[in-house]
Amino acid sequence: MSADRIALRSDWYVREIEQTLDLEQPGIYEWRIEGVGVYVGKALRLKSRLRAYPNNVRRMLQGVHWHGHATRDYRPIHHALRDAHDSQAVVIVRVLEVCSSEARNEREQYWIRLRRQEAAAGGPRLLNA
Repeated sequence: MSADRIALRSDWYVREIEQTLDLEQPGIYEWRIEGVGVYVGKALRLKSRLRAYPNNVRRMLQGVHWHGHATRDYRPIHHALRDAHDSQAVVIVRVLEVCSSEARNEREQYWIRLRRQEAAAGGPRLLNA
């Protein structure tokens, strides 16, 4: 079953990514949603991963199941991004660092701990489960 392609608003999120970063590399990124929180993730190839989130929001709007599986739901970050798209909340994606593929898990956990500390001190809520 083919769904009609739905176009997302071109301005629904802001990419705050340094031009000098090589997005073909592994690294750590975050999505910040105004009034909702921050999500930290890791990628083997940043360029692909950063493109996947908007694609998932578009697929949700089309009514397409997560990876084509009717029994699997999108992750909470995808729902939060879709809600932000629909409500026109400010959404910012940033690359926090480029790192080796071997260091991704350790670096992701570092950033999650840091964002959790910031949330405890009154900053945005951490959306990672």
